[in-house]
Formats: sequence, structure tokens, C-alpha cells
Amino acid sequence: MLITVLTACSSRDDHDHPNLKTGADLFNHHCAECHGEEGTGKLVSQTPANILTRRSRDGIAKYITTSVNPQREMPVFSTMPYSEAIAIASHLLILQQLYEATPNNMKKPQVLMIAP
Repeated sequence: MLITVLTACSSRDDHDHPNLKTGADLFNHHCAECHGEEGTGKLVSQTPANILTRRSRDGIAKYITTSVNPQREMPVFSTMPYSEAIAIASHLLILQQLYEATPNNMKKPQVLMIAP
């Protein structure tokens, strides 16, 4: 099942989408299918919550576009323009801030948060 999900995600390495301009739009197009719209991951597919990352904005963009970890299961979006990866990374960091500002009793249960 995990392989199927990752294959579906990898098919989103298309960048002919002039109507997608914001980091949120780009995140929803390329990332939300696997990581969820809020970046909290998906328990069923064992997809990590990418809002738990401790990478910088540039570190996230590099992770998206290059194979920095040969054991990773996430596809590499090697044809993604760096500016697009930066916009996605910026949006992801906003999601992270929103999650961290959410009171603990309103956050998703930890069982749904799969640490990377």
C-alpha cells in the first residue's frame, strides 16, 4: 500500500501549472495528497507529518528537489523550480507555526502524528 501511495505522489512532479502561484496552492498540488492539507501526515499510509521537520526553509527546499538521503521513501521532485520549492517550504513553515500555536487539547492525537 505504501508503494502505491508514493507512486501517486511522484506523479505530481509536473510544473506546468501557471494558475498555482502561492505556497499553499503549490503545497496542496504537490504535497497534500500524501502529507495532508495541514501537513500532519496520514496514519493509514504511514506518511510522516512534514510539519514536524526541523529543517530550515532552504533545507526543506533542498530536501524536496534533491536526493539528500538515499534511504528516503519520499520521491525527489528534481524538475521542480527552486522558487517553487521555496514557496512550498515557506507554506510548510507557516503550517508548522499554526500547529505549534494550537492548544494541545485541540491538536490531532499523537497517534496520527508520525514523526519523520
